[in-house]
This record gives sequence, C-alpha cells and structure tokens, in this order.
Amino acid sequence: DLPLSRNALGVWLCDWAPLVAMLQNPDLSIAARSACFHASLALSIVKQAQQLRNEHLFTAVGLTGGVFQNRLLTEYTHTLLQAAGFTVYIPEHLPSNDAGISFGQIIEVGNRPSITSKVRS
Repeated sequence: DLPLSRNALGVWLCDWAPLVAMLQNPDLSIAARSACFHASLALSIVKQAQQLRNEHLFTAVGLTGGVFQNRLLTEYTHTLLQAAGFTVYIPEHLPSNDAGISFGQIIEVGNRPSITSKVRS
C-alpha cells in the first residue's frame, strides 16, 4: 500500500519510496517483485480514483494510455475498480496506447461548460 497525499496545487500524488526497497531486494524472486509492483500500482490507481470520486461524484473510469497495454496491470486494476463500485471502460475502437490520448482530450475539453456554450452559439 503506497502513501497517497495531496500537494499544494491539489494534485494527488503517490509516494513510491516504500516500493523501491522491495524492488531491490535480491531475496525475493523476480516474479514476487513483479507481482508486488503491479499490485501496488493497481491499488494506487484505485485509491486515487476513490479520492477523486469523493470530490467529483463520478463512478466511471477509463483505463487508457500506454501503461494499460500491460495485460496484468489492466486486469488487476479493472477487478479492483469494479470491486470498489466503479464502472470500468477499456478502449475497443481506439488505440489503447498514447495515440488515443488526443481523443480523450477532445472529449474533456468539449464537455467543459465554457466550451460547450461557445460551440452551440
């Protein structure tokens, strides 16, 4: 479980320092270190989603971007998010890598009230 904190700008940050020692531990197998890394990242994503849900009242999460080309991470994060009450979306018609980011940016900006009212005017 990685500590989650908020900086002065209100951005949620995950502290990876506790994970570094475990990743460097030669007494643990590579498989064990890998499993812990993926689990820690997935748990961190869920914790951040929960914090944001409390502030912005949403229940849907999209797992996009190059990091979610990792099947293990995607499946584990998907399972944990669903268990936490989120609806999870995974790209089917858009690239899951960074090529799909621009689509998300268009959707985000297009749904801002100031942009929406200007477009409809």
